[in-house]
Amino acid sequence: MFRNILFDWSGTLCDDLTLTIECTNYVLTHYGLPPLDTASFRAEFQLPYPAYYAWKTPGVPLEEIEAHYRRVLDKPQSRVTVLPHAREFLEYCRACGIRCFILSSMDSKAFISQAQELGLYDFFEGIHTGILNKEAHIHRLLQQHGLRAEETAFIGDMQHDMHAAHAAGVLGIGVLTGYNNAAQLHEAAPDLVVPHLGMLRQLMQRCTPAPAPLPPRDSLCLHRLSFECCLGVPEEERATPQRVEATIRITPPASFGDMQEELSRTIDYDALSQRLIALAQAEPTCLLETLAHKLAAHCVQEWGAAEACVELHKFILPNTASVSAAAHCRR
Repeated sequence: MFRNILFDWSGTLCDDLTLTIECTNYVLTHYGLPPLDTASFRAEFQLPYPAYYAWKTPGVPLEEIEAHYRRVLDKPQSRVTVLPHAREFLEYCRACGIRCFILSSMDSKAFISQAQELGLYDFFEGIHTGILNKEAHIHRLLQQHGLRAEETAFIGDMQHDMHAAHAAGVLGIGVLTGYNNAAQLHEAAPDLVVPHLGMLRQLMQRCTPAPAPLPPRDSLCLHRLSFECCLGVPEEERATPQRVEATIRITPPASFGDMQEELSRTIDYDALSQRLIALAQAEPTCLLETLAHKLAAHCVQEWGAAEACVELHKFILPNTASVSAAAHCRR
């Protein structure tokens, strides 16, 4: 049916409605406005959210509003959960070879925290967060990742998501698990509305034959590449370089049988290893996950690898051989 899916985050894959209402009410009450119950919030809230707050709190700078919003957002987020059927749908996409991306107005730091805590982060090839105007940004996303509009769908729970899909000429699929109700979504003329992602998976399975298993591809692997870099969430941990080991598995742009003994047809793994070390040492990094994704993306974007998997190990916890994170990227 389609080869690429863009996902909204809030209300599409995760249930953070309670948290969002709490954050919004904190802002509203700070400026002397009455708080909203769930029905009132869903009836009036719209994206892009700067326009919503300009209507609710005219004259207040957006930066000031966001600072108040974050006071609640940055607290422990146990109120955020994976929506029913979301994980199974992402696993189905992975099994079918469907490329998955995030396009969300969610704050980037909050998204990473939520997605990693919920175990969904590694499902996405590309992450575009903090996007206030999805209609303007979606064209850039398609171009950056080489996606054809006719092979792509955007799944979201709000009118703004459907408007963005129409702007780019991709299929707009609304889900009724989030912020807008059915009547609100239909005003944006989606191509399809489903009650939840489980129903969409059933429809896709009926329309799409089971994919044939992909043949194994030739690959190069750098085992246990060792280097030191400044890494860690606490500032005191980042202050001193620590040893990291990396295993990098890459699929070169050509099969081994087509290389004809020419280095230009493969990837110079000596040069690649030196570049990856330099990239890791260029600036301090908080998260091991972030560094792994950065290195994997570099292999694909700058070295022409068809696929790359970077697994990093650091040796920081007592009574533990290592802590590891693996990131996967593909062209």
